[in-house]
Amino acid sequence: MTELSTAVSLILTHTTDGISGEFSPSTFPEDDFESELSSFIDCLLLFGILIILIIFICGLVGNAIVIYYLCFILKKNPITTYILNLAVADACVLVSAVVFSFSLTKSDPNSLVSISQDLIFYTYTTSGYLLTAISVEKCLLVVFPIWYRCHRPEHLSAIVCALIWAMSSLFFGTDFFQIQSTITFQVISTINSVFCPIVVVICTVVLFTKVCCSLHRRPRGKFYTALLLALLFFLIFGVPFSALMTLLSFQLIDIQSMLWEPLICMTCAIINSSVNPFLYFLIGRGKKHRPREPLKVVLERVFSDKDDCTENQNPPAMTDSMKMTS
Repeated sequence: MTELSTAVSLILTHTTDGISGEFSPSTFPEDDFESELSSFIDCLLLFGILIILIIFICGLVGNAIVIYYLCFILKKNPITTYILNLAVADACVLVSAVVFSFSLTKSDPNSLVSISQDLIFYTYTTSGYLLTAISVEKCLLVVFPIWYRCHRPEHLSAIVCALIWAMSSLFFGTDFFQIQSTITFQVISTINSVFCPIVVVICTVVLFTKVCCSLHRRPRGKFYTALLLALLFFLIFGVPFSALMTLLSFQLIDIQSMLWEPLICMTCAIINSSVNPFLYFLIGRGKKHRPREPLKVVLERVFSDKDDCTENQNPPAMTDSMKMTS
């Protein structure tokens, strides 16, 4: 993944040179269109980096708030287990991105760049796998509610999260100690950019059909709305970074000839890792509730699983009543 760091460092170097250069009339005459365009691009890139920094700060604070409330305040349930691990993974992506960008400014950044870019890739992979697992489980719940209630293990959420973290840690460890082969990296990148998006698209369509378009739909909790939006943001902002990693792993593109694409993909990854807490806050607050509602109440409204429990209990009760009447 050194190609990504090379491309981003070239972008940052180009931006720094443009900002720190002396814009004298002899160097940049007024009739020199290319110089004016270069200056405009430098200013635009600086503005974009400032926006990215604001998004990063807001995303890191939002994920930290979600982690705090889910760890110490809110009641635990299968939903909160997944969301807690997802928030931790997203926060790790954001911190790794900052370390990666900071390491590019050092005179000898090789070791720090290598570690930080590996952290970005594997924490981003963990985040994608967790979101995919949430979508699959909720999809099974709405499609097979009785089977889901009867066959779901009690601690499935914790087991799935532990397996995903263990797998990502194993891959990171083998990559850090240079045990991992190129084929392994290609397989992981392909899963991230092909398999996970396909599963997410299928689950999104099924959830949207069952939750929003069904003629006999039941009232669902607000978490389904937050999940659908999170899946949509993942498909828009999460897939480009995974696709870039896949193309780099198979050496299908020349990163030296790319200028904006790596920065755009990194920006999309930061947005994808920052947006979820704001979805929880906005959807949990809603239009019909008080504007200054406690944050605990807002998050409880989103992460409550009462509707799922009610739905799971209704079908067996109807079956028993039918047996009594017969």
